[in-house]
Amino acid sequence: MTASAVAPLANSSLLSSYIQQSQSATTAAEQQMAQNVSNGANAAASTSGLTGNFNTFLQILTKQLQNQDPTSPMDTSQFTQELVEFSGVEQQLNTNSLLQQLVTASGASGVKSLLGYVGQYVEVPANNQLLIQNGQSDFSYSLPSVAQNVSIGVVNSANQQVATLNGPTASGVNNISWNGQDSSGNQLPDGIYTLSITATDSGGNPLTVSNTQLIGKVTGVQTADSNGNDLQLGPNLVVKDSNVDAVFSASTMPTSTPTSSSSPTTPSS
Repeated sequence: MTASAVAPLANSSLLSSYIQQSQSATTAAEQQMAQNVSNGANAAASTSGLTGNFNTFLQILTKQLQNQDPTSPMDTSQFTQELVEFSGVEQQLNTNSLLQQLVTASGASGVKSLLGYVGQYVEVPANNQLLIQNGQSDFSYSLPSVAQNVSIGVVNSANQQVATLNGPTASGVNNISWNGQDSSGNQLPDGIYTLSITATDSGGNPLTVSNTQLIGKVTGVQTADSNGNDLQLGPNLVVKDSNVDAVFSASTMPTSTPTSSSSPTTPSS
């Protein structure tokens, strides 16, 4: 009995179909890889569809070679073209594999590049927040001109005003170091508080308070997303490294005006 033969190019369209699928999968995988590189994500799953098509291509090509009619083999130029395309898909798979290694390496490198922040003090926009860290709070604000009076209110998470400070009145940037004590002299717990600052001139007219900043000590770092990496300021506050305006060591902290609470006030309920 003569074994059934396969026509010279009977599987050519099928092979071409799988080559096209592989190329399409490659394009999608590369696009996903590029996005994952920018986001710091794991890109391993991006090549799964491409690998499946690649393996199927190999199986069909092997079957075709095993079963083709030796008296009428596949056209040489057509077979060479398919091998060239097969080699291209293989190289694209290798490229994606190397890109995955790059993603992994860049993630590790990203954390290493942030280690210099740990133990240092960073200045970031306050966004109406005040941070007490290790029983201390450092922040700053700017005035357009000399003020007659500056009142700083500190409100806790229960919406109680726990302290009212008399701030420095100089024109320009005013740096403050506060001992974190409430209006009765009690030490407030570390954490985030709501900050409000009002200022008036000698005529009692309001002045615009701008550029309110807080300073905190970095205790931890982690890679995050395309918007920046996370810097941990104690257990209570996380800021983006892209928002850091200045970095200080303990010995280079800006000169601050010591400020304590003014006369005791009764917290509002």
